[in-house]
Amino acid sequence: MKCSDAEVLVVGIGVSARAAKSAIDTVRADGIKAGLFRPITLWPFPEAAFVKAAKKAKAIVVPEMNAGQLVLEIERLVGGRIPVESVTRIDGEPMNPGQIETAIREAAK
Repeated sequence: MKCSDAEVLVVGIGVSARAAKSAIDTVRADGIKAGLFRPITLWPFPEAAFVKAAKKAKAIVVPEMNAGQLVLEIERLVGGRIPVESVTRIDGEPMNPGQIETAIREAAK
């Protein structure tokens, strides 16, 4: 979603992806070029599609409702060429768009 010009790419799955979609709409209204890469499968990870989506990214934000397993795969794929910010939540409460929005704004600086 909106990856073709994304300077900040958000990689999300499940409920985190839904919250990310809302956050992306909010920051785009403020002129921040953010996009969402939402893989349908995690294994095998859609590496080629991810590389294409991250083509213009200057930063990547990975929101997760766990201790940060997906971020490890993203860091492996970018190999240190792009900064990756992990946003995790493990308290049982759903990820909210505001948390992701804050991370996107920080990454866009």
